[in-house]
Amino acid sequence: MIQIPQDMTEVKVKIAQLEELGHKSNEKQVVFDAIQDNAQAILDEQLEGHYDSCTLDNDKITIYETPEKPIGSVKSQRASFEEDFRKNANNMFIYLQQEISKVINQR
Repeated sequence: MIQIPQDMTEVKVKIAQLEELGHKSNEKQVVFDAIQDNAQAILDEQLEGHYDSCTLDNDKITIYETPEKPIGSVKSQRASFEEDFRKNANNMFIYLQQEISKVINQR
């Protein structure tokens, strides 16, 4: 089973897998989860552990040191991260790696 989709092909496979297991899902939600989960994975990898967290809000990913203390954010390249993912997920992930690194290194 695909855990975290990396592109739209994997999103479609994940939806089919979820439906096969009896779970209702829609493409928009699976894309949202994929973006947020991938951003968190990038953050965890760069920090070598799960020390900070992030949340996705349409065109911005906010990185938090604690739930009450944001340390920075990353804006989408287009109107939203969903659009970035749909147009070219690989480029979006490269961009996220670079921008999350900048946020981490500025503290």
